[in-house]
Amino acid sequence: MIQVYIVFFKIFVFLVLGFVLNKTKVINSTSERALSDILLKAVLPFMILNSSQHTYSTDAVNGMITCAAVAIGYYAVSLLILRLSLSKVNILEDEKRIMITCTVFANTGFVGFPLMESLFGSYGLLLAAVYNLCYNLFFYTYAVYLFSRKPRFALLDMFKSTVSVASILAIVLFIIPWRMPAFISDTFKLLGDMTVPLSMMVMGSMLASVNIKKLLTDKKAYVVSALRLIVLPGIVMGVVMLISNWITIAPETKSVIVLMTSLPCGSMNVIFAENNDVAPHFSARTVSLSMVFMLVTIMFWTWAVKTVF
Repeated sequence: MIQVYIVFFKIFVFLVLGFVLNKTKVINSTSERALSDILLKAVLPFMILNSSQHTYSTDAVNGMITCAAVAIGYYAVSLLILRLSLSKVNILEDEKRIMITCTVFANTGFVGFPLMESLFGSYGLLLAAVYNLCYNLFFYTYAVYLFSRKPRFALLDMFKSTVSVASILAIVLFIIPWRMPAFISDTFKLLGDMTVPLSMMVMGSMLASVNIKKLLTDKKAYVVSALRLIVLPGIVMGVVMLISNWITIAPETKSVIVLMTSLPCGSMNVIFAENNDVAPHFSARTVSLSMVFMLVTIMFWTWAVKTVF
């Protein structure tokens, strides 16, 4: 557990730095978006590609298959249950759509990738890439349908994302016997090592822009945050423990699956809500509130998976 606390100390320092840089006007909304673009389009893909250099083993492949199977099951079942559960609730239709997408779709890329790499190394990052591909499969189909209010599926849009392309390439490179020369993998690692500082600094800057008073008065945002950060990862943890009674699953694999489900609401929810004018302010408040609470809940879930698994 000491290593875990060291990782979270580093993350906390970067978060505080981003917060301070925003408050001192070094980072503003424009530079925040620029840093996010650099992270998602240049730095993070190299980090993902370098995870493909993890030593090949049958156990690792089985772990990737298990991760994909659980992730697909999680998205399919949670979307169905939430859609049915909210159908009779007396709230605005647009807010129902946001509650569904923000509850189900977490920040698997921006927060998940650096966190899994920090905690579990290249294997954790490889599993995160598999999980994220399942995320994209459901987000660019059902979530886009909800946001657009019409039967429009944009599955091909996932291939416009450098993160998705890098994830697919990483899986292919891991499976084939070829490995990169050391000077290439070292260069990729050097670039990828920028991910954690950049991502956490941007998150800290985002938190500095949040209106805390408005944030703390939205009851529906509390409900979404509780489902996203406590209920769903708890259910997934129970399912993983049940499955592990029948098949052997490595502790790292089980931990990554649970932690990837315990992340805050994804920022893509805000982007699509704004682009389609689907309760954008409610979406922004919900995502922000989950980010605030995540600072506590992610510590709990990391402790829980280390203790139980």
